[in-house]
Amino acid sequence: MTNNLRIYGIGLLICMAASCSRVPDHIISEKKMRAVLYDMQLAEAMVETGYETYRTGDERQTVYDGVFAKHRITQAEYDSSLVWYGENMELYMRIYRLVLKDINDHIASMGDIKPNPLSGDVSAKDSIDIWIYNRSFTFKPEQVFNALTFDITPQKPYSSGSSYVFGMSVWGIAPNLKHKPKIRISAVHADTVISAGRDITGDGYYETVVSTVATKQVKRVYGHIIINDSEASPYHRIYVDDIRLMKYNYGSKALTAPQADTLLIVNNK
Repeated sequence: MTNNLRIYGIGLLICMAASCSRVPDHIISEKKMRAVLYDMQLAEAMVETGYETYRTGDERQTVYDGVFAKHRITQAEYDSSLVWYGENMELYMRIYRLVLKDINDHIASMGDIKPNPLSGDVSAKDSIDIWIYNRSFTFKPEQVFNALTFDITPQKPYSSGSSYVFGMSVWGIAPNLKHKPKIRISAVHADTVISAGRDITGDGYYETVVSTVATKQVKRVYGHIIINDSEASPYHRIYVDDIRLMKYNYGSKALTAPQADTLLIVNNK
């Protein structure tokens, strides 16, 4: 009995050392997929924030090709692995959460920004995360109203000309989903509302940006992520995580989404 347990223990250690996995041989391993997804997030951010540099599809593709070359994989291997992980969502979510942790650890290493938008004067800070709600949300087909909404009104108006970057990571978007989730963010001046919006077209990191009038303070910031259930095609659960709403003072360097994906609307109240 003791010898059998010893043999079993040795076998278990060998299996662990060999990184036993439920992933088939032709699919990128969990450990490697974590590293690939991390770099793909960085590549996506580079393309998103460098719209002037990466204007064409070929220019954007060179960034992604750099990730494939770094990890010695092809795009076909990456795409087929994404499909397999999409069919094994529990495993995919576990890896994706580790990727988000890696990103958050990297952000924290550059200096933590703590949210405190509803008390005191935050206007002196060049940047601050003003999000006060849960950092994650799940869209469920069985829910009556499938939307994440937010409405932030500070005790003191935010500084004139401030910009707001609504960012989040999304996964669970099926390729055949006919009606995509929609993002909208609005900033309210005394007499004007400025809004920006975009669709969530697939898994990945998204940012939507509102830049306000340089001479007017901001009284309120609100918005939503929503699926129109009356028109939506059938879907499984869609997960939103790592939600942030960054406020940047006028003149500070803010991350901005490409204008091609951002709709700017100015309405007099």
